[in-house]
Amino acid sequence: MDAKLSLLLLLGAVAAASAEFCYSDVVGACSPTGSELANCNAKYGAAHEVMKDLQSYVNTHITRNWQYLLMSTYFNNYEKNRAGFSKLYKKLSDTAWEDAIDLIKYIGKRGGKMDFGFRKEDTYRANVDTYEMHELGSLAKALDIQKSLAEESHHIHGEAMRRKQDFHDPEVGSFIENKFVHQHADAVRELAGHSNDLKKLMSNTADQSLALYIFDQHLQKSLG
Repeated sequence: MDAKLSLLLLLGAVAAASAEFCYSDVVGACSPTGSELANCNAKYGAAHEVMKDLQSYVNTHITRNWQYLLMSTYFNNYEKNRAGFSKLYKKLSDTAWEDAIDLIKYIGKRGGKMDFGFRKEDTYRANVDTYEMHELGSLAKALDIQKSLAEESHHIHGEAMRRKQDFHDPEVGSFIENKFVHQHADAVRELAGHSNDLKKLMSNTADQSLALYIFDQHLQKSLG
């Protein structure tokens, strides 16, 4: 009798423990009354704690995509005719767009939904509506834009890797690090190098228009 009672208690405990699992939802759905499969989703870990940050990061990338595209278009007109600069900013624009798509896919992978209406305050606000500028100024703006993307990725990585219950999610941290952190470090280094190289070239050349032409040709060749 004691053995039967112990077994019943054990089964009762298992049933209670399974109340928040997918299997129990399926069993309930197959019952005569039926129910929703509330727990049969891709949500686990602490991805939900940074879901808003990820959604905002998508929208930031879409904004950066248009900012870089405007810069590329400006340098591709018949007056400026800087094909190298145009190609550089088109590449950055395409990368921002592709990264936004990858982020949306990742949000779905972790059980979330994309909210295109949610956006945190933009960390890059200086002259955000000015895209018609000289060559060196455009490199400085691109560098600032890229740094803002890098800083936002660091914030999300830090939030996901907090070693606290219900906050720690190493998979999110790994995704952000491998997809964005290293990529942004390379892009920031490249743009910083371009800015300093052009400044030195213009300082050491009497004809600055010639210096700009040479540098633009260099960009065209280096970008393929």
